[in-house]
Amino acid sequence: MSPKTTYQEGELVSLLRSKDNAAFSYLYDHYAGALQGIVRQIVSDEELSQDVLQEVFVSVWRKIDSYDAEKGRLFTWMLNIARNAAIDKVRSKSYQQGLR
Repeated sequence: MSPKTTYQEGELVSLLRSKDNAAFSYLYDHYAGALQGIVRQIVSDEELSQDVLQEVFVSVWRKIDSYDAEKGRLFTWMLNIARNAAIDKVRSKSYQQGLR
């Protein structure tokens, strides 16, 4: 069976909650670029921004059950995770030492 090319948001969330790998691949393919742009605005180092993006998607995978559609869209929820992860990275001691 070939993977679907599009999902409705509710369907995508349901599949992600059931740990569907094809749905997660779809999520990554469709949202990684936008999330990377946000992370890159905060974390100036390209390699570190890639690490943060990877952490973001791991976090989304682990925390998808806490997503509440009544509070906002899936992308907005992921965007907040990405922004917070990037800010945490910039505030980290290892990042600060790397700037010196």
